[in-house]
Amino acid sequence: MYVIKASGKKEEFNPEKIRRSLQRARVDKAISDEIIRQVEKEAFDGISTGAIFKRVRELLKEFSASSAACYDLKGAIMRLGPAGFPFETFIAEILEEYGFQTMLRTKLNGKCTKHEIDVIATDSRGKRFIIECKFHNSPGTYIDLKEALYTYARLLDLNNGNNTFDGAWLSCNTKASAEAKRYSECMNIRLLCWRYPKDNSLEKMIAAKNLYPITILQSAGPDIIKRFSRAGYMLVKDLLREDQRNMGRKTGLKEQKIKELVKEAENICY
Repeated sequence: MYVIKASGKKEEFNPEKIRRSLQRARVDKAISDEIIRQVEKEAFDGISTGAIFKRVRELLKEFSASSAACYDLKGAIMRLGPAGFPFETFIAEILEEYGFQTMLRTKLNGKCTKHEIDVIATDSRGKRFIIECKFHNSPGTYIDLKEALYTYARLLDLNNGNNTFDGAWLSCNTKASAEAKRYSECMNIRLLCWRYPKDNSLEKMIAAKNLYPITILQSAGPDIIKRFSRAGYMLVKDLLREDQRNMGRKTGLKEQKIKELVKEAENICY
């Protein structure tokens, strides 16, 4: 039996991919086994990976709403843009939780031209990096070689001017192509993407410290998400750090709704 990926590529159905995705959402083995059995029963030749994902999420909701939310992390990140959250702001929030100091959307002169840098990040040793952020709002879209070439060219022009950066990062909410990975490794550009690097990818950095975007909340519709955006709440964790009355004043949400959202946030983070 074959499935059709978002890119249009055809590949053999592999239930272990479902298992691994459920493990990343912290679903226990017994529930994973039950979901996989049901999906295998319903799947057919030529089914899309999107349809499989949707069915797994529906089944997972019956067991755990918070696990279903975590399972939808990629979709939640894709919803950041339409909700008014710039992707570079999300990346900066993540890096700050890992001890970096960040500056957003900084304009600097290189030797040959002016650049607007999405994120400048400084680590605990004082090393400074430019970070190019690429946001895609549809699955199956990759960072390709040209983005890696562009990022390195910007680093060179900046450092050939009156700037001193120790390196460059290229971040994206989807995957990187094999060519982009090879070039980035060769030129010492750090990629921070979906499933890459293997042990420190974007989704693993998010899950390790519960840095889930607020768009992951299942009980928050588009209107509520936009209210949070205007009030400056970007991470689910922000709801647990903030006084609920103050949150109500900033968002205009009623007390009962805020309690419901905070409860969901607790279930996701703890």
